[in-house]
Parts: sequence; structure tokens; C-alpha cells
Amino acid sequence: MPKNSLQPEQQLAGFQVKAVVPLKHLQMVAYKIEHLATGAKLLNLYNDDAENLFSVSFPTPPPDDSGVPHILEHSVLSGSHKYPGRDPFFEMLKMSPATFINAMTGYDCTYYPVSSKLKQDLFNLAEVYFDAVFHPLLSENTFKREGHHLAPVEPHNPLGALKVNGIVYNEMKGAFSDPETLIDTLVTRSLLPDTIYARESGGDPKFIPDLTYRDFRQFHSTYYHPSNAYFICYGNIPPQEYLQFLAPKLDRFESQEIPQLISRQPHWSQPHVTEDSYPISEQESEREKTYLVVNWLIGDSTDADEWIALYVLSKILLGNEAAPLKKAIVDAQLGLDLLPDYGVKAVGWEATFSVGIKGSEPDRAKDFCELVLSTLEQIATQKLAPTLVEAAFQQASYDYQEISRRYPLRLMLRVLQTWIYGGEPLRFLNMREYLQQCQQRYAADPNFFNQLIREKLWHNPHRLTLVLKPNRNWQQQTDQALDERLAQLRSQLSSAQLSQIALEAVALEAEAGKANSPEAVAKLPQLKLTALPPQPEHIPTVVTHLDGGVQLLRNQLFSNGINYLHLDFALQGLPNDLWVYLPAYMEALQKLGAAGMNYEQIAHRIASTTGGLKFECKFQTHAQNPSQSLTSLRVTLKTLDEQIEEALSLLQDLLLAVEPRAQGRLRDVIVQTMAKYSSDLVYHGLNTAWLRAEAALTPDGYLAELVKGLPQIELTQQLSRRFEELGPELMAKIETIRNFVNSQPLTASFTGSDSAYERVRTTLSHWGTEQQAESVSPLEIDFTPTPQLRSGLAGPVQIAYCVQSYPAPHFSG
Repeated sequence: MPKNSLQPEQQLAGFQVKAVVPLKHLQMVAYKIEHLATGAKLLNLYNDDAENLFSVSFPTPPPDDSGVPHILEHSVLSGSHKYPGRDPFFEMLKMSPATFINAMTGYDCTYYPVSSKLKQDLFNLAEVYFDAVFHPLLSENTFKREGHHLAPVEPHNPLGALKVNGIVYNEMKGAFSDPETLIDTLVTRSLLPDTIYARESGGDPKFIPDLTYRDFRQFHSTYYHPSNAYFICYGNIPPQEYLQFLAPKLDRFESQEIPQLISRQPHWSQPHVTEDSYPISEQESEREKTYLVVNWLIGDSTDADEWIALYVLSKILLGNEAAPLKKAIVDAQLGLDLLPDYGVKAVGWEATFSVGIKGSEPDRAKDFCELVLSTLEQIATQKLAPTLVEAAFQQASYDYQEISRRYPLRLMLRVLQTWIYGGEPLRFLNMREYLQQCQQRYAADPNFFNQLIREKLWHNPHRLTLVLKPNRNWQQQTDQALDERLAQLRSQLSSAQLSQIALEAVALEAEAGKANSPEAVAKLPQLKLTALPPQPEHIPTVVTHLDGGVQLLRNQLFSNGINYLHLDFALQGLPNDLWVYLPAYMEALQKLGAAGMNYEQIAHRIASTTGGLKFECKFQTHAQNPSQSLTSLRVTLKTLDEQIEEALSLLQDLLLAVEPRAQGRLRDVIVQTMAKYSSDLVYHGLNTAWLRAEAALTPDGYLAELVKGLPQIELTQQLSRRFEELGPELMAKIETIRNFVNSQPLTASFTGSDSAYERVRTTLSHWGTEQQAESVSPLEIDFTPTPQLRSGLAGPVQIAYCVQSYPAPHFSG
């Protein structure tokens, strides 16, 4: 942990150090700093990590549903006074080795984070971002392009019908086509109707065209000011360097009063029910397409004591396949599957709890609500199994202890969960302490979580039941309403005005496709070769060859007490007819029984001995040989030192002895999988189009679409509808894949403690010996993709997702 370099009350470059707080468990020092002239706040999380992050965030409460915070988030990055070229954000992407560049719009806050492992690169990005947010050009053309503008439906007929266009407008049309995204908006709007959270910060397509350029500019001048700015820096760059960077920029501003619009939601005395609809295609059946969601307002998301208790409760009720509330819902078969976004959730400074199902019917809403409430009553009035609670605490520990991908960004969001509401910014960085206190409360009172269920859920009248129904006429009705609105507007315009709209639309299109001039690009801060490290970053790795041909990589990295194991089983030579069944095999590994245990027992073992198991197919080529495919099944495990032996035993049972012959459970899993694919592949249209386009280019692309794309909808639909007939064959396929996988070469990668490594090495050596004894010769299958130069797919979405793929040189070239 670095030594303190600043002292409390110290003043430097117009800033004052408010506090210096060592965070030993995170190996960092936190500096709370304030700019004296403007009140701008800075939190520097100073440590030895080379992954540096600079961010500035603004509380931006939405005034309505026009999406002004979202449109502004796009627009400020489209050119500034110092860097006037169009979209310097995208230009920087081309010339920076940054590990993260983006901006995000939240319920009531807008975030601008960048991170890089090169100090000069980070400050280059910070320079561009600072000028972008505080000194953007915000031209009317930018507003029209990013937000909304009118254009003729037929470009060759400027006096004809009109349409609305715009990047955010189209983005939100796509979001509102996805029922699971729409549910979030509808729940928030209906559960918190008297707060700003009832407004759509991203923008409702029906109301985005109401936003005026004047209100757009006014919103920026009101909220994008240092007096409303929260700077967070993370990494090994000393705080003095950030102060020297920011001081001359902030000194140009004076303090400004910022409107405070965020208020609490008054609690209801009676539950509410609301209904809405979402689009499906005119040819689609409405059967089993309804979403049912039960939601509660349960507390204050900035109260760490309450939040961690609610978070653990969420894990107790829904945290694994055998968790009591989740199991009761699955067993009741009122829908095809649970919604993935369930449990406790922060909506601004309000805490909510949701549980829902998809693939249901409107007339099952009452039964579903009663099922949820009766199950909560049953759980609350019975003693909770200590192993269930201990597993939930463990899962929460992983979530707050793990140093995972985009770790600095996760810490930033934890800080802002309290800071922008006037709370202690470090509160959610000390979650280990709050988790321990919660464990102590449970140890002193084993009914602690039972009482929490009664108070926050079972007896809580601030409950909303949402029924989201499919509507084959939704798109037609929506289009008709917009056409009528535009027709009325058009009737009020002269021919000259319509012609001007057409000309402006053409100009916007031309401007959007025009590259920046070399002069504009040259104004951006450039990363010089001297700023690059002389050698690539080196991760100390030792490669050991174990018995049975197992190759084990040991990576020497700090992992904060968590052990990570990746296993890659080669899939080259898997028989042709088995590829499409790989997802079913991976679902079996996660959701079925094994080694003589049923799925509930296996689920409890997963929850109590690991921080999660993940199974995925990887489609890669050798780094030095473009003709060598490295398609594999990747198994990812994370666990603690004291659980490594049990976790490896569990993993061995799953891989060697997964049991697909429990017919009823397998049917449930297939139905859930079918529901997942049916929604994901339609409503995540860009990924579906991407898979489809790449399937025509390479053998790996063909296989990727077979395993992850549209063929999975057809397969799972057939299996779920004809399970009695096709189930035995599916079981046999899963067993054949299981046997094939366990006969293949294995490469493993481990990061963690010395003691855990020794246990992994011994176990994998034993596995390798067994595999060698049972090895079979794989079949060599030649996959030749059939080129499809053009392919089109139709789905019930409001926008089109277009992908064009090209063969690219291999990175070894």
C-alpha cells in the first residue's frame, strides 16, 4: 500500500484535502479533496495498480421523458471548443491503448470514465473528456443527429411523408422493443411514480421528439458545471498530478447553485397492479408470451447496513437453482423461466426487489403473485437452513471482494452509489466490514432474515404486480400514432419548409459520413512512441506439463484471496451431429445432478463451495498459425483457499459424471433454455446479425452460429415441444459429449495462492492420468461454410440491425 503523500486540511493548487483514509484491505489510500472556488469534489483512490482511471460524473435528474441526459451524454463527446473535430471520442479510440473509454447515462447521473495503463495516455483522454463535458460545442446539427430530426420518408420526394430520425431516438426504439428492457422502465415508472425515477432518463421514443434545442442547451448549463462535478481517480498516479492537471481548468469557473430535484417516494398503503404490452410479429402466437413481475420498494440503497442484509437475503431466496423462492417458482410451472434480472436492485437512492417470469399468460398473474407471497410466508415462518445462509454470505463476499474485469469502474460506481446523495463516498468500499456485522447480527439472532422477509416483502404493501402482454397490433398502432402526429405536423408546413427539412436531412447524413480533416485530428493530444513501455507488460507465468498431457499455467498475480481456475478442453474432432447440442450439455453441467446427487444437492454444493462456475465455447485460432483452430470448452471456477478441495471435487463430479437421465428436470432446463434463446436472439439483434454474417466466412464462424445463434431456437423449440419423443436422444447426446470432452487434451490456467495451486496441480495430474487411460480417437470433420453474400432476418423490433463482415488478416501477419 502506498504511503500518504498529502495530509488532512492541506491546501494545494486551489484544492483542500478534507480527509486521508487508509483502506488496508484494498491496499490503497483514499484522499477526499475539494476545489475551494467551485466546490468540485475529488476522490483519489491511490494504490499500486497500473490500471489507472479518471472519471467525472454529474447528477443529472431527468426533467421529463425526452431523454435529455442521454442525448447530452452522446452530444458532448461530439466536439468541443479545444477539439472541434467531429466525434473526437471515436478518433481517440483509434490512437489510444485505453482499457476503457465510454460514457453512461444512469437513472439520475451521467458518468464519463476512461482508464489506461499508460499515464500519458490517461491524461490525453482526460484532457479530451474534460473539454468535452465542460466546453462542448453542442451545435444544433449535433443535437439533431444525436437526438432527433425530421427527414422525408422517401429522399427523392422531399414534399412527401415525414419520419423521425436520430441516434438516441433509434437506440431507444430498439431498447423499447425488448420486453425485458421495457419491464425495467415500466416497473420503475410505476413503483416510484412520485419521483424523478418515474421519468425515462434514456428517453421514451414517443417523447424524444418533444425535446427542444433550447432546453437541451439549458440542461447542460444547469448540470454540467464543476459545482455539480464528482471526480474519481484510481491507480498509481499520485494525487498531486491530478490536482495540477485540474487546477488551471477549474480555476476558470465560479461556484454555481445546482437545483436539487431528487426526493423520496412516499410508501403505499395498498399494493398496485398495472398492465402494459409489447410488440410481437403479426404472424406470431400470443400463447406463453406474457411477462409477470412482482416488485417491492424495500429501502434506502445508500444505507450500507440495510443494503448488505437485503443483498444477502436476495442470495438466500434466489441465489442458486435450489434456492427456495426460485425453486418454488420453477416447480409451479406458471411460466417458461424466471427473468434474469431479479432480487435487490438500486434505482438511484431507492432500493427495490423484483422477481418475475416469462413465457406465461395474463390470467396467471394472480396465481403468480399468490405463489410468491405464500412461498415467502412459508420461508419466513420456518427456520432457514444454516448452510443456505452461509452460502449466501459467501456469494456476497465474492461479489464485493473479487478483483474482476473493469475493477476500477466497479469501485467508481460503488463510490457514487452514496456520494452523489450526500453520503460517505467510501461506505461501499468497506463492504467487508458491513458483511461481517451482518453475519454477527444473524449469529445473534437466527431469525434475522425471517424478520427481514416479513418486513420488506411479505408484509410490505408497497408492492407492484406488472403484467406485460404480447400484442400483435402493437407495432401497427405505434406506427399509426406516429404517422398521424407527423401528418398533422406536415400539414402545418409549407412546401419551402418541407424542402428545407429534406435539405437539412441530406446535409446531416453527409456530415455524419465525412471524415475529420488531418488538421482536426492533429489537434487531439497524441501519444508519442516514447510514452509506450519498451516491453509489453509481463505477467509472470510458469508452465508445467503434468501426467496425462495436461498443461498447467501458473500466473503470479494478486487476487485478493480468491483462486481462479480456467480449464480448456479441446473440441477439435467433435462429431458433426454433436455441435448443436453443446449448449444443452453446458446447461446440464450447471443445472442437473451428478455423481448420484440430484440437481438441488449439486446446486447447494456450487453455492457453498464456489463463487461461480461458468461454461462456454471458445472459437479461436492459434496466435502464430492462422490455419490451426483452437475451439474449446472453457470451464471457469473461482473459489477460496479453504474450499479449493471441495470445489475441485465438485468440478470433477460435474465433468465426469453429470447425469442427464432425470427426465423431469431435463425437460424444465430445456424449456428454460428455449425461453432464453427465443428472447435473446430476437431482442439482442445486433449479436444475432453478427453471428449470422460471420457464419459465412470461416469454419469457426459457422460453428459459432450453430452453437450460439438461430439454430438453437429451432432445436430447443423442437425439444421442448416433442420432449417425450426426442428426450432419450438428447440424453444420449449429452452423455456422448461428456465422454468426448473427458477424452480430450486439457490446458489449465491458475491464479491464486500457493496452497491452492498445489492442490490444483495434484488434482489435474490425477485427472490427466484418467483421461489418458480412457482416451479415444476423435473424428476429423471438415466444416466448409456456405457463403451467403446477403441474408435477412425478420423480427418484432422497431429498428434494423445491420452487420457487414469482412475476412481480416490474421494477427500473426
